[in-house]
Amino acid sequence: MAWIYCVLWIFLLQITNSKAYEETEWRSGRAPHFQSNVMESPIVFPDLTSRSGSDFALQIPEECRRLGICEDIPNYPEDIVYNVIQQIERDNKTKFNRDVLEPPQIAERIGPEEETIDLCVSSERIFVPKVAQDVNKDWYIIVNDKQKPRQTFRVEICKGGESASCSSIAFFQKGYEAKCIQKYVLRNMIALDDQNEVIERPFQVPSCCSCVARVV
Repeated sequence: MAWIYCVLWIFLLQITNSKAYEETEWRSGRAPHFQSNVMESPIVFPDLTSRSGSDFALQIPEECRRLGICEDIPNYPEDIVYNVIQQIERDNKTKFNRDVLEPPQIAERIGPEEETIDLCVSSERIFVPKVAQDVNKDWYIIVNDKQKPRQTFRVEICKGGESASCSSIAFFQKGYEAKCIQKYVLRNMIALDDQNEVIERPFQVPSCCSCVARVV
């Protein structure tokens, strides 16, 4: 019987030593050996999107929600984006898109205004987005800097919203109704996803204002 008690005592001693080792490792700030295969993200920063249900929720103005893209939001994470821009430019692996407005051709400037008439009133300019929606209507933070823009896109935006009527010079047969609608194209942008990583993917950009007719 004595040898049985001896074996049990050795077994209990090994368990006690093992637990004491693990507790010592955790108290010292070192993880036990079975934690050594945990991978850490190369870029670590707070969860920035409302889609993940975190405490951080993008404050999107109503006008921006209607358009699907925005140049400014109250809680844009300037410091985090600045660090991301510095890393991207330091690594030199990704090029930022920069659109510019082309000056009007000479023939366009001197030609009579009656030659062409737009059926919808719109504005064309260069847009510096801070947030944008993808094709799934999910919002993402766009990596940008208003003082020194990194990503710029030419946009044409309908004035008057989706309820704007086409020009009165346009005639449509009875039974049809015409209105101006906002058209979009997909453009690649560098953004931050809900996994806190830098990504490049297509986002919707207002491209033109078009007069369309529908049966009423």
